[in-house]
Amino acid sequence: MLFVAVSLFLAFVSACLSLAVGEVRIPLPEVANIILGKVGFPSSGAGASGVYDTILLFVRLPRTLMVFFVGSVLGVTGAVYQGLLLNPLAESYTLGVASGAALGATIAIAFNVNLVRLFAFLGGALTLLGVWALSHRSRSVDPTRLILSGVVVGSILQALMMLLQTLFPEKLGAFFFWVMGSFNSASWRWLPGCLIASCIALLFLLLHRELDIISLGEGKAETLGMNIVRMRWILLLAASLITSVVVSYCGVIGFVGLIVPHLLRMMVGHSHGRLLFASWMGGGLMLLWADVTARAIGSLPVGVLTALVGGPIFCLFLWKS
Repeated sequence: MLFVAVSLFLAFVSACLSLAVGEVRIPLPEVANIILGKVGFPSSGAGASGVYDTILLFVRLPRTLMVFFVGSVLGVTGAVYQGLLLNPLAESYTLGVASGAALGATIAIAFNVNLVRLFAFLGGALTLLGVWALSHRSRSVDPTRLILSGVVVGSILQALMMLLQTLFPEKLGAFFFWVMGSFNSASWRWLPGCLIASCIALLFLLLHRELDIISLGEGKAETLGMNIVRMRWILLLAASLITSVVVSYCGVIGFVGLIVPHLLRMMVGHSHGRLLFASWMGGGLMLLWADVTARAIGSLPVGVLTALVGGPIFCLFLWKS
């Protein structure tokens, strides 16, 4: 309960900062005044600005919510991948899902197809099927083989993206959005998709016992009567699909799914019942802080900042372990 209370407090503080920070700085009292007024509480009304009101409600608020929902999905799916594949380096990049989604969007942009987000979603889903087909042997799945297949497929997809960027230099600006990750297009229109993906990520909590059993090893899982191949397939498919959904809205954002589960295991332990919820909150908070920092510095792509911060943190973690 203490962790939940602290997480909710941090989420509230982070959301307030996110609403205040940007090219137009909104004072925190003004943020509170506008929000309280909109939800029916009495507000002072003094100094209230129509410009602030518009920026906060139609630009900052949907972006803040979208950033948190995307981060929560990346945090949970990172924990799920690592538990399923028994590998601390597993995440959406490891299996090539994020690269597949980015390539799908890149293809749509290159050929002027007005279905960029659909292509991104299909790219991630098809990549998972391809990786699974490469790694699947008889009725068993070797996690190491699955990860290696994902790394190889991801490298090929990244090469194809670079090829498209070379062939269509006039589209580099749009390609940049997907490669670096950005929330500049965040709006109320795209929020429902991210909200649904985040809610599905929370539903993984219902399968925390299955993830704990899989983490014990394939032999023990089968001894306990689990069909581990089917369970891995179901969980990998669900995690990859919701990852494809959020990537289709914001582009490729790395290290959230890798760093967050690692750090939180040291705080809440290895039980997925606690780890999944902690990763949901932690992923949302980490990405929210990264987005606030990126905007405070000067509208940097948030994916660049997560890589610059997450990479050294992970190296430090490896060095100390």
